[in-house]
Amino acid sequence: MILSNKYILPVPAASLERIDRSSSPAHTGKLRNAIDLIAPVGTPVFAAADGVVRFVNDESNTGGPSIEYWNDTNFIVIEHPGGEYSRYDHLEFKSAQVKPNQPAKSGQSIGRVGMTGFTYLPHLHFQVFVFTGPNLLMDFDTLPVPDFA
Repeated sequence: MILSNKYILPVPAASLERIDRSSSPAHTGKLRNAIDLIAPVGTPVFAAADGVVRFVNDESNTGGPSIEYWNDTNFIVIEHPGGEYSRYDHLEFKSAQVKPNQPAKSGQSIGRVGMTGFTYLPHLHFQVFVFTGPNLLMDFDTLPVPDFA
């Protein structure tokens, strides 16, 4: 599937240590197209394209290098035209600057990089996806995102 929208880099280029598209052991199956943007805790996170915020979770203050933390990630999901969604994971505790059903503009600050959920180092897990069924947690597939401009 080809992306309907153009996505910008969701962290400041000056704060980005590297882009990792392949080393995470969790990026298989449905998550095969996810991208890790390695950046320090507290780095601003931007909406990668215009859309509407659909999900916000910023209640967790827990994370670390164990699968037991998988469900402790703070995240934001934005719906974009054409049925695409972007997801931003491992956000800092209470850093969300948006609420569900709020419009989001490309480049708008929406949160900050953190260490919540299953993570070995501070980074933003970023993915673009489509839903493939009714279960919002399980029925999705990530889409390949080309290099950021």
